[in-house]
Amino acid sequence: MVCRLFFLSAVLLGLSLSASAEQPLLRLKLRYGNKVSTLSGDPLIETACRGVGEFESECIATLQSAPSHQKADANGLSFFTLRFVMDHAVNLTVDIKKLKVSDLSPLLQSALNDCLDQYNPLDDLIEDAINAVLANSYADAQKFIDAAMTDINVCDSSLKASNMEEKLENKTGDDVQLAKNLKEYNVFLKNILSAASNILKAN
Repeated sequence: MVCRLFFLSAVLLGLSLSASAEQPLLRLKLRYGNKVSTLSGDPLIETACRGVGEFESECIATLQSAPSHQKADANGLSFFTLRFVMDHAVNLTVDIKKLKVSDLSPLLQSALNDCLDQYNPLDDLIEDAINAVLANSYADAQKFIDAAMTDINVCDSSLKASNMEEKLENKTGDDVQLAKNLKEYNVFLKNILSAASNILKAN
């Protein structure tokens, strides 16, 4: 629970996560302009974030930070939501590439390589989803969102396998925590993608 709270605090404040000075650094660049709230007062935002998962309140805070003109209609909010995921997926890819391979266990190295393979095409899928939204082709947009979530799920599976095998080897240090942090980051991005799906369904 303490690790979970620390992770969430880092996400909300845009802090860096590093277990020690010698270990790989993973920067989580999630910043919110507003305090997290469970009530947005905006029916569209509440519809978007309702039931997305464990990061529902963070979803509300994220969408609340959208410019007023983008919160005014479904297409605008969909654009903001999808662009948010795309930008942070790119940031995550950059951060993974900056990790020192020599500091990582072979299991985690393999898992991160799998994640990079899945995250590299993610921005193209989300850009396709954005273009479909702007063209009012909501069914096509949903297909691209589903494909993006599938890619993140593949990354999750690799991280889960790495984490479980590390624990079986009685390794509970930085590698295990890094894998856990990345998995929670994936869950957060999937929650935001689910919000985009909810907006499309309400359209």
